[in-house]
Amino acid sequence: MFTVPPVKVPISRQAQHWITVEPERVVLVVVHHVTSLLRLLDVLTVFDSDPRVQLVFSWNGSDPFHHGLHPFLERLGVVTIPWHQAIDTAFDLVIAANHGGLTELTAPIVILPHGAGYNKNSPGNRKPVLVCRASG
Repeated sequence: MFTVPPVKVPISRQAQHWITVEPERVVLVVVHHVTSLLRLLDVLTVFDSDPRVQLVFSWNGSDPFHHGLHPFLERLGVVTIPWHQAIDTAFDLVIAANHGGLTELTAPIVILPHGAGYNKNSPGNRKPVLVCRASG
């Protein structure tokens, strides 16, 4: 089985040897597909130009609709780490726009809705469906 090696800069124990400004907080951004990534990019601007916060992106492979995700992340030029490193790294916060795989993480998690269809009925959803009918 092929394993992606962990990223050494900017979040490993040895990172301090290579980084110029050490961040005060490290935030993991979990992307599941391009739609969720676009939603996350809308809110991540709050961290722009703040050297105290290091954003790190990862994908856990839980979503089948991931086509185009990796090239998009590469074009953005963001720090992307393999999922096995994400679950073994301490983060100050996790931000996601989907629920898949988040139980493997131990940091506080913020989950954002990622679009109009976010509340759709999904196969295997165990939540009861409430149907409202207009009377009249």
